[in-house]
Amino acid sequence: MELEDSWGFQISKIAQEMDSQFSKKLAKYDIGSREYGILLTIHQYALLTQLKIGELNKVDRTTIGQLVDLLERKDFVVRQKNPKDRRQNLLALTKTGGSLVEEMWQEMKEIEKDVLKHLSAKQKETLLTMVKAIKEGELN
Repeated sequence: MELEDSWGFQISKIAQEMDSQFSKKLAKYDIGSREYGILLTIHQYALLTQLKIGELNKVDRTTIGQLVDLLERKDFVVRQKNPKDRRQNLLALTKTGGSLVEEMWQEMKEIEKDVLKHLSAKQKETLLTMVKAIKEGELN
């Protein structure tokens, strides 16, 4: 039994290293990768409810509220009342939040590029296809 032969261990170590590098980049904005994930979700889907963003990021109702409060205080997001249901908040990025998402996306891609630099373009494509298939299987 060798840890080096464990897929879970290997994938976890790669993810930890990438998260560590990315967290250092995010530190200047005083947010972590979890908060960035929320900003990225808002950027991708635009005007989702706070609850839906929590679901997509696997964050419970209380925690998503706290995270959104933090992001709102930092002027990265704004809450808007849902015109169809005034009890719900829709979330949108501010100009500052949108700029942060764009800047950090480039930083994230650079980290990925560095981590995968020893792979050929074909290997990178295959790896992404395989990881997506594993993730889709997990969700079904």
